[in-house]
Amino acid sequence: MTSMPTPASRPRLVDAALWCFMGGAVLMIVGGLMSATATFDAARLAIPADVSDERVRNYLTVYRLIGVGSVVAAAALAFLAGKARGGDSRFRMATLGLAFAVVAVVLLLAVGLGVGQPLILVAALPVLVGAALMTRPSARAWYDRAPEGKDLP
Repeated sequence: MTSMPTPASRPRLVDAALWCFMGGAVLMIVGGLMSATATFDAARLAIPADVSDERVRNYLTVYRLIGVGSVVAAAALAFLAGKARGGDSRFRMATLGLAFAVVAVVLLLAVGLGVGQPLILVAALPVLVGAALMTRPSARAWYDRAPEGKDLP
């Protein structure tokens, strides 16, 4: 069993990145839950009257699915970021990959389809900041270090 790195040996950038990911994940979860629980009446009031009820229902279905997807993605991002904080380089790469994928999908949905909850869009900023912090040289060097008790060949 490998020992967990002590907080003193972990760069502050890694801790800051974790909290950025957690903040972004919380915002995404809140925004996703708001989207997932949107009602037809609220959507009907917000959408112009010349749009048919069928189109409003279709829009609401997409809006709710985006909400559910963002909750799932945010939970996975928070889990991976927590594991990456422990020093495993594989989790760091998985966290970065998921962070960039989530931000890309959120922005594509917002720009391409015009569908998106504003809180989910705001959550992209701390997620990007966390990803940038995880790619800094001191954080990369900490992840690339040899495991304790083992020498590199």
